[in-house]
Amino acid sequence: MITSYQAQTTVLSYQLQPRVVTIPLEDSLSRILAEDVVADIDQPPFHRVAMDGIAVKKEQLLSSRNFQILGTVSAGSAVATLPPGNVCFEIMTGAVLPINADFVIRYEDLKISHVAEVCCDLEKLSANFHPQGNDYRKGDKVLSLGTQIKSTTTAILASVGKSEVKVFDLPRVAILSTGDELVDIGVLPGPHQIRWSNGVSLKQQLAAFNYNEVTLHKVGDDEAAMKKMMMELLQTKDVLLLTGGVSAGKFDFVPKLLKECQVDEIFHKVAQRPGKPLWFGKTASNVFVFGLPGNPVSCLVNLRKFVIPFLGGSYPGYRAPMQKAFLAQEVKFNKSLTYYCPIKLSNIEGKLMATPLAGNGSGDFYQLRDSDGFIELRPEEGPFKKDLLAEIYLWERNNE
Repeated sequence: MITSYQAQTTVLSYQLQPRVVTIPLEDSLSRILAEDVVADIDQPPFHRVAMDGIAVKKEQLLSSRNFQILGTVSAGSAVATLPPGNVCFEIMTGAVLPINADFVIRYEDLKISHVAEVCCDLEKLSANFHPQGNDYRKGDKVLSLGTQIKSTTTAILASVGKSEVKVFDLPRVAILSTGDELVDIGVLPGPHQIRWSNGVSLKQQLAAFNYNEVTLHKVGDDEAAMKKMMMELLQTKDVLLLTGGVSAGKFDFVPKLLKECQVDEIFHKVAQRPGKPLWFGKTASNVFVFGLPGNPVSCLVNLRKFVIPFLGGSYPGYRAPMQKAFLAQEVKFNKSLTYYCPIKLSNIEGKLMATPLAGNGSGDFYQLRDSDGFIELRPEEGPFKKDLLAEIYLWERNNE
């Protein structure tokens, strides 16, 4: 049995080979760029006026504070030309600075009548325009391969004419839950049954990290049916997540069936709680399989700790976010295992504090209702006293 650290290091040493697809820009939020993006024009593409006011030649301020108004230039108007003399154009934010003008005086510093009169100290004036190419020049690389597309980077992509972008395709993930005791969510379970909650909770947590190409499947404790479904999914998916059947019970034959399906075991069982029976392996064609324990807390913890970082690590430039928090109170756990303790976070006098939440074991998903994630308590860090600083894993990406 390997340690949690060894398991994570092993998992992250493998990578998917994501496909490249071209998608519309408006559908690209949170996707990962599969290309370098180069500017096709300068930004701004012209000297862009930053304030409403008048456009003048700065040297004319040395001889006069009164300027004859020749007209008005608005955003989207054709480029105007400022003739010599004490003259100006009224000009609006976003407009092109007229040829020969090099200064914009805002309305707040003017009195407008039949002329525009400058009525403040000249030292307080500024140019108030955004020079052409000040942000980037044509031919500059504005975004690199491996960049995650956000609303801010979407604006950059639009500005260089990328109505479509090349991105890495989302991994195709299947979740297969096993067990005769599982019934669909809308069914009233019998005294020997439970509703199938693992599948949808795992799918939702994957969606919280923007992995949305996920399908749900369920099969009873029938070896032939289970093997048939495994074989089908291994032919069409990149990652197979199995829940249940990886422990040591009489009906826990998932590891045996995976071997028959030519999935090579990389490791089985990790010195951790919850989630000790974790199984990890791959096929010759690089389809990766995680065998997650059936208990719901074990499932979610292993997904967050191992599967989600594995999916992210397959993209260029990925850096796993790491956060730490201080224990708000002592945790007693004396076994030589890594302990994943559900926590509620709070900020106390500038310190991020993690308050442990009590529960009834790895089958008690109700204990996670108020949790923000879990804190990782490694045996070498024990005893786990108040104010111990340890790594935390959050359920939602938006919290990171």
